[in-house]
Amino acid sequence: MGSPHRQHVSSLVPSNPRILTAVLLAVAVVNSATLGYDSSVMNGLLILPSYTEYFHLTDATIGLNNAAVWIGEIIATPIMQIIPDRYGRKKAILIATGITTVGIILQASAQSIAMFVVGRMIIGAGACLSNVSAPPLLGELLPPRSRSFMLGLFFSCFYVGSLLSAVINYGSQNIQSTWSWRLPSLLQLLPSVVAAIFLPFIPESPRWLIVHGEEAHAQEVLAIMDGDEDLDKAAVAAQEIRLVIANEEAAYPRNAWREILSGPANRRRLLLLVIFGAMINTLGNFIVSFYLSKILDQAGIQETYKQTQINIILFCWSFAIAILGSFMLDIMGRRLQTLVGLSGMIITLYMIGGLIKRKLTSISNTAID
Repeated sequence: MGSPHRQHVSSLVPSNPRILTAVLLAVAVVNSATLGYDSSVMNGLLILPSYTEYFHLTDATIGLNNAAVWIGEIIATPIMQIIPDRYGRKKAILIATGITTVGIILQASAQSIAMFVVGRMIIGAGACLSNVSAPPLLGELLPPRSRSFMLGLFFSCFYVGSLLSAVINYGSQNIQSTWSWRLPSLLQLLPSVVAAIFLPFIPESPRWLIVHGEEAHAQEVLAIMDGDEDLDKAAVAAQEIRLVIANEEAAYPRNAWREILSGPANRRRLLLLVIFGAMINTLGNFIVSFYLSKILDQAGIQETYKQTQINIILFCWSFAIAILGSFMLDIMGRRLQTLVGLSGMIITLYMIGGLIKRKLTSISNTAID
């Protein structure tokens, strides 16, 4: 797979750009699936009586268990960009895998609420680091023609992990011990391990290499990604990257982060990012995702096996729509697709709220009479 003329890039990295793109696609799928499994496993666990009874959960502790992963992400936020910028995107993904593994072991072996929550917080910290390492690596390696689709697919494959979690929870529900919830917790390791296995087969980000003075290495990476391994052509591409970096450093020599606050246009972009991030997490989809068992109880569907089946169907549907969204990015445009998605969310949540209210005021055993 490797070229005999390579001096810096591992021979494990495929020379064929199509094969390398396929490997990058696998990295996108696996890393996103890891985030999806870690975030969605709680949804399935709350359906299992063995989990809720083991910890004697109350509304407060259920909320704490769900919030723990986000608390871990918030705690990790101040250092999440330092690690990939200092040690490289690939090493940051590997470090994130190690952190997540520690959290998974704690969660799966938890003997108390405190131990479980600490494990979830550590998982959140690892997920946060992975989330700021894998997408930049893909964006800095992929050619422009496939970048938008692949990055869209990265976030869409979140539901691959969610679906895997739902299927494992469904399969473990009949285990007559605490392993009915410990097994799904422990199997969070699978996508993390697979993500680490793929790392030797992809190169480091050429931008990161140039920033750290490894220009010859960066040129090899650019030549491989271009497909012909022409170092002269790659040198031109490396020069363009270096000029962009030099302009950024000249404009903001003391603090590159000042750029996001410079000028009205950048401040508007920052405001949109902050508002959009908060909006995504408060729209209501996480309420349905994390508290599905509570919602189904109110809808009159209380059997464990039915709830786990609905959980699988929900994530199958979400994954299908997410894949469709990835294909539609360059057709509809980001803005229109965002507006359509948000409008659909608002309408759907009103429908869910109305059906639940009707059930609570009805003597029927189903949400729709």
